[in-house]
Order: sequence, then C-alpha cells, then structure tokens
Amino acid sequence: MVKAAITGLAMAALQVLAAEPAPTIGQHCIDMRIVSSDANARQLKLGYKKAVVIDLPIDIKEVLVADPATVTVIVRTTRRVYITGVAFGKTNIFSFDNDGRQISALDVIVSEAGQPLAAE
Repeated sequence: MVKAAITGLAMAALQVLAAEPAPTIGQHCIDMRIVSSDANARQLKLGYKKAVVIDLPIDIKEVLVADPATVTVIVRTTRRVYITGVAFGKTNIFSFDNDGRQISALDVIVSEAGQPLAAE
C-alpha cells in the first residue's frame, strides 16, 4: 500500500513537471553579453619563480585569474599589479575598472626562464 502511494505521488509529480514548458536557450542568450575576452590579449612570457610589475592607466576594481595555481597576482595599488609565475603552464588574467569594463587581458605562459612552452 505504501509503495502504491509513493508511486502515485511520483507519477503526479512527473505530470506536473512535464506540464511546465522547458526554457529554451534562445531566451537566455538574448540577455547574455560577453564582457571580457582574450581575443585582444597581450602575451606575457614569464619565467618560473619570476615576477613582473604592471602599471595600468586606469584604477583596477577587479582581477580575474583563470588558473591561480599557475600565477600569483597581487594588486599592490589601484593601478599596479605584481604577477609571479608559481607553476609551469598557461593562464589568462583580466582586469576590470569600477564600471566593470575590461582594462587589460593577458595570456600568460609560465615556463623555464620565460621561454615558450613546447607544443602540446
């Protein structure tokens, strides 16, 4: 009897769920916009356990590091960033201003003495 009641409830729930229209991808893509891209990124070759200091022309509000295991990024001031290679590999770094606009995009390659990595 309990099994029949549970089965009945499950069937009723499935009917309710089936009656709801599934959202289409088109509905959500209209509202989506790409804010940042590495299409215009500058390449930075960085040696393992080496650092670089980058000064930006606009105040930084936010920084995104795709792979924090590859580089350490320290925002020292609102316009100065320290980047250190901490593991071999590739990543990218984006910085944004107070209005969410992209200030910079870097494709970072960390390798021995800043040399390009071998083809993968």
